[in-house]
Amino acid sequence: MSPGKVFFAFVAVAALFILLGPLSGGRKLNRAAVMVLSAEALVLTLFSALWFGSLGHGGWPLVFLLVGALVSGAERGLRFAFLRAAVRGELKMLGLGVGKYLLAGALLAWRLG
Repeated sequence: MSPGKVFFAFVAVAALFILLGPLSGGRKLNRAAVMVLSAEALVLTLFSALWFGSLGHGGWPLVFLLVGALVSGAERGLRFAFLRAAVRGELKMLGLGVGKYLLAGALLAWRLG
């Protein structure tokens, strides 16, 4: 897989994550949040390049569903455990997080697949 292809896929996913960023916390994005979202997009893009470059296209929705559940579920579960946040709100945010990863997976399957 060419570095250019991976770079343009990263830019697309980073833009997606930055555009969806305010949905996850309801706060205005600052420079630090953009950096974190960009780093998250980079890691997901590299993971996707490994997936699509070596293992193929099959099963990508399940892979990104599981990765999204792992990332969002751990974040929301810890938030609930330590801060005792509202369950309904955390479940909504979990669904949005998993949806974000599925959307990113579709974008990456299109760009890298």
